[in-house]
Amino acid sequence: MFKVFDANVADTEVIEHLPGKNLEAITLGEALTISDQGLTKCAATDRPQYICRGPVNEDGLYPVGSVMESTRYEVPYQAKPTVGTKVTLHTDALQVTATATNGVFLVERVDEVKGTAIGRFVWSFKDPAGGP
Repeated sequence: MFKVFDANVADTEVIEHLPGKNLEAITLGEALTISDQGLTKCAATDRPQYICRGPVNEDGLYPVGSVMESTRYEVPYQAKPTVGTKVTLHTDALQVTATATNGVFLVERVDEVKGTAIGRFVWSFKDPAGGP
């Protein structure tokens, strides 16, 4: 589960309430993207737009916080990632992997005792001509 570790801004992020896609179950701390059909689990190599911040309400809406580069998150891992690499998300969108190919989460610190990585989501720009 992605938990806010700290933020490099004086204000807190705004919490929005958005619908899930086709009654998809969404979990606290899950990395999410959104389409015109609603929130859905983020793919491994996509940068999430939101992190779920609580349970669904009576209107079927989930409280979510926007992902910002100024916010660092603490997140569990199954295989220890390397500090300084951009890693992918686990298939459950609640953890990170040690895979650095097409990564979206920059690992800034690893706490082996807790089994967590601390880092932030970064933008990745790719050259449309096929460059890095």
